[in-house]
Parts: sequence; structure tokens; C-alpha cells
Amino acid sequence: MHRHDFLRTLLGLPLARYLPGTRDTLSLAPGSIPTRRLGRADVPVTILGLGGSHVGQAASERAARQLIDTALDEGIRFFDTAESYQSGGSERWIGAALAGERDRVFLMTKTFHYPERTAEGSKRHLEGSLARLRTDRLDLWQLHSVRSIEDVDRAFAKGGSMEYILSMRDQGVARFVGVTGHADPAANLRALDYWDRGLRFDAMQFPLNPIDAHQSSFQRALLPELAKRDIAIIAMKTTAAAALLREQVCTNEECRRYAWSLPIATAVVGMETPEQIRQNARLARESATMTEKEREALLARIRPQASLSLEWYKR
Repeated sequence: MHRHDFLRTLLGLPLARYLPGTRDTLSLAPGSIPTRRLGRADVPVTILGLGGSHVGQAASERAARQLIDTALDEGIRFFDTAESYQSGGSERWIGAALAGERDRVFLMTKTFHYPERTAEGSKRHLEGSLARLRTDRLDLWQLHSVRSIEDVDRAFAKGGSMEYILSMRDQGVARFVGVTGHADPAANLRALDYWDRGLRFDAMQFPLNPIDAHQSSFQRALLPELAKRDIAIIAMKTTAAAALLREQVCTNEECRRYAWSLPIATAVVGMETPEQIRQNARLARESATMTEKEREALLARIRPQASLSLEWYKR
């Protein structure tokens, strides 16, 4: 398919069904963030989420608490973390900060345990995550960072991580479950093979940014397939881990608007300072998605700069 036709199909017609939280359909209270539905789950989530890895990298627990309090004040209600971030440190700080806010937020964490990907390993991780997060339930629990087709096959095999993850959804410990991956789109596509066989998860998280459209593209490989299945799309690395900003490929605003122009539920963004949180929350409240013409112009402008060195996490 010609690139122009692909973009028209992918970014034009299907998008409206993912955008119940834009200004023309949602009345926003002061300080709130627009919401979109979490795929077929039809649960609203704020279109901006706070990335847990950067929370765990804060200079102190006090500094991490300031980030979380700022996010809450700005209306962000989607909080991301993982048991592998800072060896559980991110979960501990987030759990402490959200102890009195649990019913007001959507809390996501992830289990890694690479390369074994066993049910027993995920069980151990879940017990630790719940303790560190000071909760008895998760809103979303995800298989973290699938890296290859073989990796996915191990995780989805009998006795593998995904068997346990799905069982925790059945028991109500996790409302929803999902899969994340940022190395190779083929790994994420393999997970969809298992979804088609009946091992149905609710969400998938992967990199979405303007340069991704030009190289080893998650956007091109996955968005049409996820849209067909109505699986929630969670964007991450929306600035290619800040590389697009450092190399002056795109501005922060261009990256945010581009991501929100795609059929995503939310964009998980690593933010290191309260000011960055306030800036991105302002952009989210403006709900300024790009037009098709703007998207095409941006992609054409940055095409000469495409290089996998900007997305070191791929492969």
C-alpha cells in the first residue's frame, strides 16, 4: 500500500472510535485530563500517564513524591511502573505516595522474569509488586518487554508467565492484563497469534513516535491488527526515550500531538520534573491532535534523519 493511502486508512477513518475523550465529546472539569476508553474493556483512562521508571530514578523518595503529587494535581490518573524498575524501588515509592489515592487512580505494573518466563516467576513477582504497591489488586498487569518470537512462545506456553497472568485476571487480582514490547514488532505480532487462539489479553504497550513510522515500525505492523481486535493500545517512548528532542528531530509538542493522533488509549510518558508534568498535562488538556496533513508533513520532514541509533531499544 502506498504510504499516503496507508496513513489515510490507519490514521483517518478508524480513529474516531478511540477518541471519546476529546473536547468535542467530553466536558472537562478544571485541571482534569481527557480520557479515552481502554479498548474493548470500555473503561476510561487519562490520555497521559506517568512513567514509573523516571519516578524510580528521582533523586530521593521526597522528589518522587513531588512528581506523583504534581501528576495528581494536574489530573493524571494513569500510573505506570514495573517490578524491574530500580529493583522494586519505583513500586515502593509509588505505592507509598498513592496509599491514600488507590481508588482514584488506574495502577499498572509489569512482570519480567526474562528469559525463563515461568508462571512461578510471575507469581513471585506479583506477590512482591502487591506488597510494594500497598494494594491487593492491580488495574492492569502486563507481561514485560517481550523480545523475540521465541520469548513470546516461552511466555505463552503451558506453565508460562501468561498462564498465571491470565489466571490472576480470572481471580480478580488484576482487572486487565496485557503484553509490552519495544525490541521487535515480530514479537508483539506473535502474541497476537496466541490472542487469536483464545489467550485473550486486554492491552498492548509499545513505542509510538514519529521516527518509528520509518524504521522497524511498531505503528505499521501493529496498529491495524490491534484495531481489528479492539485491543487497547498504550504508547510508550513517544520521544524515542528523549532522543528525538536531544537530536532536535521533533519538538516535545509534535511528539505528544502525533501520539494522541493515533488510536491509542493513553501515552505513558517519563517525566523527570514537576514542570515537565505540568507542560505535558497542558498539552493533554488542549487535546490538540494532528490533522492528516500535519502528520504527513512531519513524517516527510524527518524522514532523512531516520536511523535506528535514535531508537536504541529496538532489537
